[in-house]
Amino acid sequence: MLWQLPQYIVITAGEVMFSVTGLEFSFTQAPASMKSVLQACWLLSVAIGNMLVVVIAELKLFESQSAEFCLFAILMVVDMAVFVLLCRTYTYVDYSSGNEDEVEHNPSKKTATLEGHSNKAFSDDQ
Repeated sequence: MLWQLPQYIVITAGEVMFSVTGLEFSFTQAPASMKSVLQACWLLSVAIGNMLVVVIAELKLFESQSAEFCLFAILMVVDMAVFVLLCRTYTYVDYSSGNEDEVEHNPSKKTATLEGHSNKAFSDDQ
């Protein structure tokens, strides 16, 4: 059992860094009315990823475990490529001023805006 300790330490450190970063990003970039929804979406995406691992492991698509790990590595590279594409078009919104309603209604208060896109879930005229 003691030989597994380094693997558990590395996996735990990776999970802590990944989860904290993702949750912090989704929390700081969401308007007040959407914070809990984005937190739930984050946890749902983690659950879907865990289910994907379980399904692939149970299907026993590969004879060797190293081939299975290579599949997971390839899936992570594809996932990273998708994130890079999303990051290139993402515009950071600064809600640190404390008044999120003012930022949503006054585009000049944003650090940058996407053309034609609004951060508001529902407009006032609906």
